[in-house]
Amino acid sequence: MTSSRTRLLLTLGLLCAAGSAAAQTSTVITNTTIPASQAAPAAGTAPPPTAQTLPAQTLPAQTMPAPSVGTTGTTAGGVEVGTLGDVTPDYGGTLEEGGGGFPIDMWKGTDRALVERLLPQLPAAASSPAMRDLTRRLLLSNAEAPAGKSGGVNLFGARADRLRAMGLSADAAALLALQPARNADALSARQRIDALLLAGDVDGACKAVDDTRKLASGDAAWQEAQVFCQLRAGQNDRAALGLDLLREQKQEDPAFFTLVDILGGNQAAKLDSLPAPTALDLAMLRAAHMPIPRDAAQVHDPAVLAMIARDASIDAAIRLAAAEQAAAAGSLPIDQLQMAYASVPYAPGDLGNAIEVSSHDPGPGSRAMLFQAAGTAVQTAQRAHILQAALDRARRQGGYLLAIQANLQFLLPLTPADDLIWFAADAGRGLYASGHFEQANAWLALAERRAASDPQAAAAVSSLAVYARIAGVGQPLAWDGAAVEKWRKAQAANNPAGDPAANRRIGETVLLALYALGPDGPGGVNPILLSRAISSLRQIGLDAEARGIAIEAAIAAGV
Repeated sequence: MTSSRTRLLLTLGLLCAAGSAAAQTSTVITNTTIPASQAAPAAGTAPPPTAQTLPAQTLPAQTMPAPSVGTTGTTAGGVEVGTLGDVTPDYGGTLEEGGGGFPIDMWKGTDRALVERLLPQLPAAASSPAMRDLTRRLLLSNAEAPAGKSGGVNLFGARADRLRAMGLSADAAALLALQPARNADALSARQRIDALLLAGDVDGACKAVDDTRKLASGDAAWQEAQVFCQLRAGQNDRAALGLDLLREQKQEDPAFFTLVDILGGNQAAKLDSLPAPTALDLAMLRAAHMPIPRDAAQVHDPAVLAMIARDASIDAAIRLAAAEQAAAAGSLPIDQLQMAYASVPYAPGDLGNAIEVSSHDPGPGSRAMLFQAAGTAVQTAQRAHILQAALDRARRQGGYLLAIQANLQFLLPLTPADDLIWFAADAGRGLYASGHFEQANAWLALAERRAASDPQAAAAVSSLAVYARIAGVGQPLAWDGAAVEKWRKAQAANNPAGDPAANRRIGETVLLALYALGPDGPGGVNPILLSRAISSLRQIGLDAEARGIAIEAAIAAGV
């Protein structure tokens, strides 16, 4: 049995046993040592507390009401920005309970030192949509800050940093707009400016430069932003003084000084290379009406990739590659990736033979060709064959979950039929992965009807029954009763009173689950940590989120 199969079976064992043994079973993430590869506390700090060292606390029967948040405007990304009510200063947020956020008392009973240590290390989780969604909600929830002695970590800044790493610049900007002035520091000031620039709100970014003058004027990056804003406002004399100051400080940023020359009207100045563009670089390029250099697409920043994908002045092939990477990271909406796919020109003859033609190119162009071919296919069987090719290649080459999202509009309308039995496993798997359980069950039912006489149908049942059980809509799987009982006893023995899930410490449980899953996500984490993360999320009522993680693990296992 492969390690991936072992991981899957452990997960399924957890899901099969948890429902009937909820009263006696509790799974503790913090009772397991986090692998060294996933933990990198700062030098001189203690390791994360374990369940044995955390005090046993329970939530009061009645929680504090959420404060009202008055809307004052929107960012370029459409995120509402509000005025904070009476909330502990550094955990205000844009998401309220009932609107995607967690309860306002989600940190009740959690030691602030744990949050300060682990939250800045949360993975961006580009490969896991389920983890990305949980991380975003954790970072943006409007809540009371965790109690306890602070080590000096600004949680507004730490959360904005993680949002930026995920490519969610508009969210980061909206969050930092809520930060009380008394809690701002130079780092969060610069983060706010960068987030606004990446969100396309240059006016807001220049206002933020003025607002943070007292905090960040000694920071070179802030000074560069000020020079740009002064040039943009026609304050050339002030900009010249700022440039002189930067040169006296021996600031090494040739791209910035070249862009200043271009904005100043120097027609001889050119910028042919920009391998590591900053938010300010891109804003200055736009202000100068200049294309982004080709090598800028080598960057791994999801927000920068999203900007490149939207820049019509850039070579189409570069934009397409950037769009795929940005969409996979969650920084580009899927409909914009679909538009990028649809914009690639192909000869009609190539689209008519898309499976063969695209097989010679493993890059984004081949995926765009299959996307267009699926959209133009007239016959149902032809469309199914194209979708099967697209999904099969994505499973082998990577990017399966993205391929499902991009092609879902073509997959959903297909109706299970006997002449499509060969497509049942692919269709059902994709629909379970995208959360369309009812439609997926229809393909499973088709396969079950044909399983006795058709080997393809029998194979489809073997695979899809696993997903149906994970989704909570299938028949219970056969399981070794003695093994389940042994598992339950082991979990009961490892259930210290301080278990955050058992004590409904919502924020702590989500934080620890995400931290335990780590940068490799459901497809690469240790199977014990995977099962414990899923169980803990279910224990605090996040069943849908737990199922999403389990389904991603099954996909990674090749089921």
